[in-house]
Amino acid sequence: MKTMSFEKRLNMRLSVNIGCMIVSAVLLALAFGIKNFEAIRPMYTGTFISLFVISLALYFKNKALKKDPEKMKRIELLETDERNVYILRVSYTIFTYVSIGILYVSMLIAGFFSTTVYYTLETLLCMDLILILLIRKLVEKKY
Repeated sequence: MKTMSFEKRLNMRLSVNIGCMIVSAVLLALAFGIKNFEAIRPMYTGTFISLFVISLALYFKNKALKKDPEKMKRIELLETDERNVYILRVSYTIFTYVSIGILYVSMLIAGFFSTTVYYTLETLLCMDLILILLIRKLVEKKY
């Protein structure tokens, strides 16, 4: 199984951090620019500012990690350790099944109260299952 080098992965993380900061700044500007968002503006403001601050903090953390080769090597060993990788995979698998189960039960309960909520949850469940299938096929093809 071929994996991406840690330095390349770190560069990708830096790019994602920059992308998240740009997207959050644009969305924050849109939330303040559009007048129809009066009721939910505080929620959007908090969400977009939080996304920006977290992305900025991770950007500086990854940038500092890139400058310190010893620390970078230690983190690389920590992330590529077989035990840690196995724990992460099992955790993601369990989380996926539990979240799909919760979504399914929520969908069934919501059907008694609101058809709109029912169809929204049903659509989310279908999209989750389709995404899992597509991602699995992509990963199988790659590895």
